Amino acid sequence: MSQELQQVNSKEMTYVPLGNADPIKLSLAIIERQIVTPTKSGKKPTKKEMVDFMMLCRARKLNPFEGDAFLVGYDTRDGAKFSLITSHQALLKRAELCPHFDGMESGLIVEDEHGNLVETNGDFIHGESKAVGAWARVHRSDRKIPTLRRLNISRYNKGFGIWKENPEMMGVKCAEADALRSAFPTTTGGLYIQEEMPQVSVQTPASILTDTDDDDDSDVAPSKQRQLPTSQGKHDSMGVDEADRGDGDKFELLEEAE
Repeated sequence: MSQELQQVNSKEMTYVPLGNADPIKLSLAIIERQIVTPTKSGKKPTKKEMVDFMMLCRARKLNPFEGDAFLVGYDTRDGAKFSLITSHQALLKRAELCPHFDGMESGLIVEDEHGNLVETNGDFIHGESKAVGAWARVHRSDRKIPTLRRLNISRYNKGFGIWKENPEMMGVKCAEADALRSAFPTTTGGLYIQEEMPQVSVQTPASILTDTDDDDDSDVAPSKQRQLPTSQGKHDSMGVDEADRGDGDKFELLEEAE
């Protein structure tokens, strides 16, 4: 194991997120206590999965305290899985910071009463029309041809969460995310949003920080237990040390080093 990875495991890392002026600190204790969303069965990620999350946040300069990224667990037939979920705003921020970004268009692919497919702007749908797909087009001033992505809503809509209530809005978000990743692969490649993974539920940082109700047993509530099964189905007795849970682990912007 490299010296850098040993430092990540035992202490914390600091870096400056994209678009920010001040550095932030991430540690295993901070991630476990304030960022992780356990699975419905109560399992939490292993230390390695949390280290991977830290490393990817630093590599992509994501700020989980501003809602750029989440470490979210979900149960599968093969056991618990944890994924880094990126917010839609994180992709938009990266596009905005690129000097060649020249705007984005998006909307729905609608089937009208005559069975014709028509592209509309935005996620508004009227009358008897049915949204069967979504599209997004990203423009860059340094490219002659814009990046266009279309998707079939039925392939994403599994009837969970907001997908069940507002599939049009969710479909447009997915199309935008796909187009942004293709248009800006260096800064957004490999980053997927919650809407593209309907089997997971994300709890925002604000709700994590204000959640003090010990009776909250919702699926996405942070665990009140001190020790939970890890995603490998074991109790991680080698978890975060007491020393890592001290006052120094309060997430906050670090003062500039003198």
